[in-house]
Amino acid sequence: MGKSAPSIPQPPTAAQTAAASGQANTSTAAAQTALNDTNQVTPYGTTNYAPTGSYTDPQGDTVPTYTQTTQLTPLAQNLLTGSEQTANTLLPTAQNLANQTATATTNPLNFNTADSPILNSSPQLIDQAAANATYNQQASYLNPQWQQQQQQLQDQLSRQGIGVGSQAYGNAETQFDNAQTQAYQQAADQAISTGTQAGSQLFGMAQAGQNQNIQQQQLAQQQPLSLLSQLYGATPSTPTQPIGSAAQSGISPVDVTGATATSDQAALQQYQAQVAAQNANTGALGGLAAAGITAGAIAI
Repeated sequence: MGKSAPSIPQPPTAAQTAAASGQANTSTAAAQTALNDTNQVTPYGTTNYAPTGSYTDPQGDTVPTYTQTTQLTPLAQNLLTGSEQTANTLLPTAQNLANQTATATTNPLNFNTADSPILNSSPQLIDQAAANATYNQQASYLNPQWQQQQQQLQDQLSRQGIGVGSQAYGNAETQFDNAQTQAYQQAADQAISTGTQAGSQLFGMAQAGQNQNIQQQQLAQQQPLSLLSQLYGATPSTPTQPIGSAAQSGISPVDVTGATATSDQAALQQYQAQVAAQNANTGALGGLAAAGITAGAIAI
């Protein structure tokens, strides 16, 4: 009796492979969590991990769950409590500052100040008041001087016998008038120069005043925000994570798909070898039987 034909290997279905892979990943994740949940003790307090239950994943596997508990030292706990109480006390003030900040930062700067009319004019502005004051001051000195000089000129001409209306009298008066005009013109020029200098100074003062006004408006905008920032930084800091991060250990998940493919390939190769061996045996037996038939025919 011949041997039965080898069975064709049946690979697992995709659902079976996926289920096995999910179970392996779940087990790996649970082991990873348990391995890295290391209890820690520091000068600030302690952190402990404890299993507190489990849940069932979509594949039906049970996964343990853990609870992390952090306990501060008495001093650290007092600091945290005090910090929270201080922050709670400052909350109304912080809200008021936040409202002021929202209002202040949305108000545009006002460049139309009391100095704007001066700044809108030319930097070479003449201060007419200063020019008039300078000219009037110079004129107050010149008027009596030229009145006296005119009287002296008329007396001199009279003593010299030069009559009014004569050519010589007219020439003398013309020279006198020219000198007087030049003197008053110099006084006017000096007044204009003084007025220009005063105008430039006035323009510079207006610029400085405008800049100061703008800076004051910017300060008014920024002050609530600055106070709010200082307020948030005024509370004492307390470590909310008293435990440093523990060294993490990694576990690579099982390659179920790869392992299944390797197993299937090995089973297929074994099946193919068995088929080849069986075919070889069948061919050998067939050859012996043919040889026997041939030998009997020859003997007859």
